[in-house]
Amino acid sequence: MDELIPNFRDQNVQSAVKNLVVYSIVILAVPLGSMFFLKSFFFEAIMGVESKDSMTYAAIIAVILVHVVLVLWIVTAYNDDKPKPKGEKKD
Repeated sequence: MDELIPNFRDQNVQSAVKNLVVYSIVILAVPLGSMFFLKSFFFEAIMGVESKDSMTYAAIIAVILVHVVLVLWIVTAYNDDKPKPKGEKKD
């Protein structure tokens, strides 16, 4: 347990945990919110699609959004691990 607490004081670890929490919330909120929003307001109200079909289309878009958020999280995690370039030396 003594090794765990000092690690949370590290700036890189805090940044990684913050990104994980943010993307966890986003991966739940964005697909669910978009699915119900698209079903009710876009496909049924604007497009006039039946309820069963509108849920299918909205679910397909929600699955695509889950994959988009996952790719963004992977790219962010990959780039977070790279060392930051230092400024150029002036002679």
